Amino acid sequence: MSARKTIMLTVTEKCNLNCTYCYEKNKTLKTMNYETAIKIIDEELTVNDGYEECEIQFFGGEPFFEFELIKSVCEYIWSKQYPKKYQCFATTNGTLVHGEIKKWLFDNKDNFICGLSLDGNKKAHDINRCQSFDLIDIDFFKKTWPEQTAKMTISPESLPYLADSVIFLHEQGIPFSNNLAYGVDWSDDNLIETMQLQLKKLADYYIDNPNVTPCKMLNMRIEDLNYPQKIKRWCGAGIGLKAYDTFGNAYPCHLFQPMSYDADRSIASIEKCFIEQNTMDPRCDKCSIYNVCPTCYGHNYASTGDIAKRDESLCRFTKLNTLVISYIWLKKFERYSREELRLSKQRYRALFDASKKIQEELPKTM
Repeated sequence: MSARKTIMLTVTEKCNLNCTYCYEKNKTLKTMNYETAIKIIDEELTVNDGYEECEIQFFGGEPFFEFELIKSVCEYIWSKQYPKKYQCFATTNGTLVHGEIKKWLFDNKDNFICGLSLDGNKKAHDINRCQSFDLIDIDFFKKTWPEQTAKMTISPESLPYLADSVIFLHEQGIPFSNNLAYGVDWSDDNLIETMQLQLKKLADYYIDNPNVTPCKMLNMRIEDLNYPQKIKRWCGAGIGLKAYDTFGNAYPCHLFQPMSYDADRSIASIEKCFIEQNTMDPRCDKCSIYNVCPTCYGHNYASTGDIAKRDESLCRFTKLNTLVISYIWLKKFERYSREELRLSKQRYRALFDASKKIQEELPKTM
């Protein structure tokens, strides 16, 4: 068992943006009250559940619509002594982080961390997130929490700006993770062609700049393909993660909350899925890249009613990512020494073997 668990408090469903890929289809004006938040915190930080640490995430909607609640709850937490260590955290679109909110966050930066949703350069971000790029004080986030990653989501509309966006964030010195949006239509063949062009540009950038760590989508652990054992679980949903809705009901993660899907499904029926069902899609059993192909149980459940059943339209994108990763490594091996790449002998061999295997076998399945 991991020594750290995550609890998410949906302090509000309200949001001031309407992002193109938002999976929260049923947002309302509901907010969590102080008493509910405190009850959850006290229980989670005192229960003997085998976890030594807890990350307390304030979630929305846009959580800073309920700044006064967050502030009051944090000040309560900080006034208490708990048996577990903890860290307070919020994911934000950044548009409300000004004035009093910004000052409070800066004053408490050692006890409270913010993760910013930033979808790349201005062009891409504004396409996805309601022309909000200029409303964010990006330098504040970068300087206040220099090691905290921003979250970059790629939509079909912003895909043509993927490479420029990734390079922009690298050159700005902003750590980030990126992924394709779930729950949107990726079936158009033109999108895979656009993706190929964008990844080729990024491949050239990373080959020419070997000291730049590639973005998440081009930094999957392809060496895991060398092992016959299949990864059984891809996240802590229902185990090391609990998400509380505004009423204080607990779900395996935020994507199982009613604001994220249309069907009327009870908490008991959702939990039953994790107890009785294999989380592996049987269609993937023979796939050569299974061990580097992540899945999201929440999005699977919202779209198919099955935590294991994946969105097949994303399959070819993941295969393309994997193929490009192997291409980047092989080109680096041609151009740079192992020492220049700062790789151990073991990892060098593992990456080389995996890259050759991908180049030889994967194109046959695409």
